[in-house]
Amino acid sequence: MMSDIDNGFINTVIVKDLSRFGRTYLGVGRHIEEIFPEKGIRFISVGDNADSAKENFDLDLMIPMKNIFNQFYPADCSRKTRQALRHKALKGEFIGSTAAYGYKKSAADKHILEIDEDTAPIVERIFKMAAYENCGCNKIARILTAEMVLTPTAYAAKAAGRAYAKNPYEWNLTTIYKMIENQVYLGHTINCKKRKTSFKSKKVVKQSEDKWIIVENTHPPIVSEQLFKDANVQIASRKRGRRNTEHHLFSGLVKCGTCGYSLSLSPKKNGKDFLTCTTYKKKGKAACSIHYISCKDLYDFVLFDVKRQIKLVLKDEKKAAELLKKKMCGTNKAALERSERDAKATEKRIKELDDRFYRLYEDKLNGVLSEERFIKLSNNCEAELEEQKAKLERIKSITLESTAADENIESYISLIKEFKDISELDKEIVHRLIDKITVGNKYVVDGVKKQDIMICYKFVGNVG
Repeated sequence: MMSDIDNGFINTVIVKDLSRFGRTYLGVGRHIEEIFPEKGIRFISVGDNADSAKENFDLDLMIPMKNIFNQFYPADCSRKTRQALRHKALKGEFIGSTAAYGYKKSAADKHILEIDEDTAPIVERIFKMAAYENCGCNKIARILTAEMVLTPTAYAAKAAGRAYAKNPYEWNLTTIYKMIENQVYLGHTINCKKRKTSFKSKKVVKQSEDKWIIVENTHPPIVSEQLFKDANVQIASRKRGRRNTEHHLFSGLVKCGTCGYSLSLSPKKNGKDFLTCTTYKKKGKAACSIHYISCKDLYDFVLFDVKRQIKLVLKDEKKAAELLKKKMCGTNKAALERSERDAKATEKRIKELDDRFYRLYEDKLNGVLSEERFIKLSNNCEAELEEQKAKLERIKSITLESTAADENIESYISLIKEFKDISELDKEIVHRLIDKITVGNKYVVDGVKKQDIMICYKFVGNVG
């Protein structure tokens, strides 16, 4: 509406009453008292008998008073609703929108949870795997995924008759972890974990645990106190803290050569830090392989390659630029010169074909050519014209690619020269010079272990 007003399509705004126009008294007042008069808009509120065309409309004190009361009404409703929900929570009634996986809302009373016979055994099994079968959250998720057990969200969607776009069997460790720490499976009702920031906003925020309302023994438990305790103790014991909690030097840059996901730090082995494929750690070897590399080996390789690139540029900048151009575009200077000549010749031929078509049309009008002959010759002309235009586009794309490559190479060489005295790597150097590092799997050639590592530098990509 305001867009149409700004464009001059509207000169009068009519509402049933002021509350239908808005319930924020500051916003309503600003529009009625400032914005509409400035834009020459007439405002009419039928139920309040208010019309800005009337004399002394701007002196009517009842309008701002009504706007204040209109805002007070939803605020009061919100307060009463919160009080009612808090009262239900204190009584141990379930006030959430969806029951936890393993439970369902009672058909007789939606504020009471009942055990879901289809999913409760899965919940109990998850706790037992964590407590007594030495399974971490990752392993449990992989097992359930392999057995094609519906995830909680997929199961809820199926029960409600809704479509589910994602993989319905792909469990993740976060879901498992949240289930294992959820006291609802002990038979306790937990409410008020989240709240809206204001009745004016739909934003929902998490509340600290001291503000949760927990009422014990409100519904049948799925797991015993001992099983719950054992599972949580085992999961907690599997967390391996690191003394150095900072991100590693190449954080965010190292990617798996197979699945493309990041390599992340693994627990120290023989005093060394290792990076391994995140997909492998989460989903196992069925999804990807380990792709491991020690941080020291990666550091040494990257430092060596950066020094090599610097040496190439400093030794012969022009030759380095030519080599980069050939790798980026697959063409050299002579090939580009040929492309320029081809472009001129193609443009000339396109002009000749355009002139030929006009001459054919004149001959047709003058009766020199029959309709049938004109159609045949003009079709041939059009076909060659389209072919030549397509050829010209291909040549131009090569030229544009070459120009862009020249600019990128210039930026790369300028950047490389900033680090000509490099002796070691730090985060600034690594993240300014490198876009991505791809790590392949280890393999053996003639009894020697090898591993492919590809560095993509800023502006120029993989320069070999």
